[in-house]
Amino acid sequence: MSLPDQQFCHRRLIGETHTATIAAGRRVAMQIARDGDGAVAGSRVQARLATRLGRRGIARTAGGEDLLVEPWPNSRCEGETIWLSITRAAWPEPGRDRLAKARPLSDRPLSGGKGAAAAGKTARAAPAGQLTDWPEWLDTAWEEAFDAAELGLLPFAGGRLLFTPTPALLAVDVDGSADGLALPALVALAKAIRLWGLGGAIVIDLPDTGRADRQLATAAFDRQMSGQPFERSAINGFGLLQVVLARTGPSILERARLDPTGTAAVQILNSAARSPGHGPLHLPVSPSVSRWLASRPHLLLELGRATGRPATAAAAPPKGGNIDPPAN
Repeated sequence: MSLPDQQFCHRRLIGETHTATIAAGRRVAMQIARDGDGAVAGSRVQARLATRLGRRGIARTAGGEDLLVEPWPNSRCEGETIWLSITRAAWPEPGRDRLAKARPLSDRPLSGGKGAAAAGKTARAAPAGQLTDWPEWLDTAWEEAFDAAELGLLPFAGGRLLFTPTPALLAVDVDGSADGLALPALVALAKAIRLWGLGGAIVIDLPDTGRADRQLATAAFDRQMSGQPFERSAINGFGLLQVVLARTGPSILERARLDPTGTAAVQILNSAARSPGHGPLHLPVSPSVSRWLASRPHLLLELGRATGRPATAAAAPPKGGNIDPPAN
């Protein structure tokens, strides 16, 4: 479904920025840029070619981020610094972190001149129709959509979709007992793809249905996906349909399901920013949040500037008292 009258609005929080797309008075897409994300898709960076791995290799930016370079630039050697275009941002996965992917912009080494400086600017223009304010109603709509992503559950008329992200693909199950669920389930999936920024390989397990119903369901899916490049299979005899889309970075679903520590840290920081009172702010946090904040000390400084109160964070002892052994 094409969205001709889209508007974009942004909300800057301590630790992350929210971007929402609004069409016809409804939020239809959401995006999060979180502190520590690294290079974003579409940006251009300088990086040193570190390790060649056949036709591809690893490069490292001045900030210490490793990038998967594909293809390795012809006639370039390990140790040289070149311009790269980021085609996919990094994101965490169970058991490993997926590196950002980049391609060489030029087979020439850096010149260091005016042209090189201009090429290094992020290649992302502000979208047309940008709103200057974040509407109040969007707070609730955003929270509802993010809560659904945390649960991996998205209801639709007659059932709900259950999402399970894996390193290989996103598995989607349809839960419901009513007849004719294939069509509303695929319409709901198309809306979820746009809302949460889903990408990569997606496989949905649909209820058994006849050939005519399968054709109606896939036609409805295609209409909802109008304007968004994708490939899909037909619904096979087992009720499985596969969708493949470009994947340029972590989706909202992956943010919510795979980075609960970052989510909790940002929520704590911004809740503290709204808290009344005077004097120093002491934030009791979990050990994982404490480590996350310790690697980003500038966020506590930002909280202190926003509140006029010096802020610190320390891991709180577990319920039941002090974790230290009693003194002899």
